[in-house]
Amino acid sequence: MNKTITSVLAAIGIAASAPASAIIVGGIDFGVLGGDPTKTHIETATLAQTFINGNGQNASVYGYITTVNGDNTYCADGSGNCGLFYTATFSGSQNFSSSYVEFTSATVSVFYSNVSPINLLNQDSPTNIATIQAFNGGNPWVTLTGHGNLGGIADPLAVVNGGGILTGASLSGTGFGLFDVSGPGDASVISFLNANGVLDAAGGATDIVLTSSFNNTILNIFDQANGFANGCQDGTAVAGAWCFQGTSNIRGDTQIPEPGILGLVGIGLLGLGAAARRRKA
Repeated sequence: MNKTITSVLAAIGIAASAPASAIIVGGIDFGVLGGDPTKTHIETATLAQTFINGNGQNASVYGYITTVNGDNTYCADGSGNCGLFYTATFSGSQNFSSSYVEFTSATVSVFYSNVSPINLLNQDSPTNIATIQAFNGGNPWVTLTGHGNLGGIADPLAVVNGGGILTGASLSGTGFGLFDVSGPGDASVISFLNANGVLDAAGGATDIVLTSSFNNTILNIFDQANGFANGCQDGTAVAGAWCFQGTSNIRGDTQIPEPGILGLVGIGLLGLGAAARRRKA
């Protein structure tokens, strides 16, 4: 990770710990907890997400993985030069209101890079997405696809839902979703994370619990300079503006928490809590 991103991690209080084992999957050291996939814990930071303001819209998201099982120096070779980055699309917004929204499909593509330094804080969001999607020849490390039956007030077909609070020109909120591990991706990573250990609201099995928080307090200065974040802090933003960033701390579990009215108008920080139980052969 570059020094700029490292300073951001320090600012939000993510502590590093030394790698404690050689459980290597897809070039990443999963540490002591890697021996028990039921405890896999991946924290991620979303650098920006687009704004939506109605039904039938899509949200774009991107960011980077900050820690793998508590370690922010998760490169298998110990160099600190690698990194995991992601882009995501949440599609088909529905049941939109001033405080709630659902999405009927979602895809998260995680990319591995061994190029250093990589600074996603010195260019605008469209350029950042193109940069991430070019890593490893454009081949994802793993792909996650949305899984329905969130529970609570969510439509059974919704894969991600969210709620926000608008105070003056400040918007904040939380999000919740379920995801299946799929391809394209590294076969060893798919096998490792495809645990089917999380239960949806109907009792079906899935792999990933996602929760998030977000706000529009800090914007990418290059998005602002290039007109990609117009209106994000004065209440006049249009759909597609890059309005959100956020933080989270997520762990895998064998059952989903009650989502209530959790969800996302912007998913802020994407937290990927990887699944609990390994599939039996």
